[in-house]
Amino acid sequence: MNKLIIKTAMSIALIACFYNLKAQNSADFLKDYIKFSAFGQYTVEKEGVVFKEDPTVNYSINKYVVQHFGVSFNVYQTKHWNFKTGLIFKFKLIAESFLWTGEQTGAEFDYKFSSTFDSASKMNAIPLIAEYIIPISKRIKWEIAPSFTFAYFTGQEGGGGHILGFNPNPIEMYTYFDGYDKNPLFTSAEISTGFYFLFKHFMLQPEFRYSKSFRDVFTGHYTIENLRTEPHNSKGTFKQSGDYWGFSLSIYIKKKGKNKKK
Repeated sequence: MNKLIIKTAMSIALIACFYNLKAQNSADFLKDYIKFSAFGQYTVEKEGVVFKEDPTVNYSINKYVVQHFGVSFNVYQTKHWNFKTGLIFKFKLIAESFLWTGEQTGAEFDYKFSSTFDSASKMNAIPLIAEYIIPISKRIKWEIAPSFTFAYFTGQEGGGGHILGFNPNPIEMYTYFDGYDKNPLFTSAEISTGFYFLFKHFMLQPEFRYSKSFRDVFTGHYTIENLRTEPHNSKGTFKQSGDYWGFSLSIYIKKKGKNKKK
């Protein structure tokens, strides 16, 4: 399915390229707008991976939806290309869940817990973006953009515990997230595609995007003690890549004096 999507996108791009051979200055419309844009995006962060000593332990790091925002700056245009950079403020959450069965706890019921909480972690990112633009009509332009991002992220250090109070020995679970104070630099690659919609006083740019991180944004370990089943104590580690799918919307304001009909 992924190969079919890629081949289809490439075919559309090639057809559009040949159809618009005469549009040698297809990125010129950007010069009618202020170079800065503001944008917001929603992303679905990929779930984490848990490595368990005991496979019967039901602990997981879940995917979640989070909002990012920032600004972009159009640096240079030439023919079909637009090169830009900017600043993105990303917020990282931690979504986890676990299930202790009645057999594991000695109780008559299963105990399920899940939470999504603010990790107090923020990632300040600078993207380097190259957009290839193809005119669809006077008011609609299609673009596809690979990019590379440098980011500063201190991560979440510390953890917490869950205690289920069954006598004589309560079930205890502790999680610990590693910090990245010694090496807070992260990089990622991204591919996005979308459209420029030109209006009288402003321009909108909606985009779909996929980001691949070259380093895990969260790592850590957990311990569980006093289970009624064997093994009574268990350990494991976990990680979350930082990969995500997302949708963004940017807005550009038209320069004064550029609203005359052409």
